[in-house]
Amino acid sequence: MQHHDVSKTPRRFKIGFLDPLNIAQDSFTYKPSAEDKATLSAEEQLCKKKTKEDEKKNDIIDYITRVFLNSQDKNLICAPYNFA
Repeated sequence: MQHHDVSKTPRRFKIGFLDPLNIAQDSFTYKPSAEDKATLSAEEQLCKKKTKEDEKKNDIIDYITRVFLNSQDKNLICAPYNFA
């Protein structure tokens, strides 16, 4: 869809895109497994959740940084979804 929109006006607009699947909230939300729920206490679960979400957020930050660096020649960078 995104490539199709850009291909309608070749060389008219220089646009970069962020992949919506990489920046969606599900990609940085940690869901504990049933095994973790059974073996870990509530405090340990919160600690593990925070650690895993921080790791995933760092991966997303790395992705966004790579897109920005590779799209420096673009006039516009579109993020199809908001980050909230």
